[in-house]
Amino acid sequence: MRTRPAAMLSVSLLAAGTLALAPTGSAAGHGDTIHSEISALIDGHTRTVATWENDRDPVTEPLAATLGAVAADGRAVGPWRLVAVPGDPGAFTTREHLPPAIWKVTVESGFPALGRGTTTLKVTAVPGTAPATGPTEIPTSVLALLRAVESRPDPQPEVQRPATPLGSGEGAR
Repeated sequence: MRTRPAAMLSVSLLAAGTLALAPTGSAAGHGDTIHSEISALIDGHTRTVATWENDRDPVTEPLAATLGAVAADGRAVGPWRLVAVPGDPGAFTTREHLPPAIWKVTVESGFPALGRGTTTLKVTAVPGTAPATGPTEIPTSVLALLRAVESRPDPQPEVQRPATPLGSGEGAR
């Protein structure tokens, strides 16, 4: 009878050891590193495609990653948080856009796995952000406010004083 509890204990320990070494998450089949490819610019916003190292499947889990960039002239931006592009599995972008320059861009991820990607991008003027060269359109809400102020009666109307002919005032001889 003493051998039976000992045998049960050793089977239990063996099973526990096997379970501890077994892969636990969906990332285990993909590898333990994320490959980040900074592939394009969309209106000045970088686009990063995150794939798993071993099979290049897109990372569809929530991604904790940031983007930083250094321009050729020394300016630096970031770290900016990457957000998923709706309807494009594995694609991520930033809410911020890069100003015109040549940038060395680095993406680093920390969850669901570590990863890093680096590239150089040339950013030209972003559509819709160039300074206006002509008159700009005033929003209708501002125009309505200006019209309301102009049509409002003056709270202190100007008092009209009668004109005095030259030489007829005090001190005139």
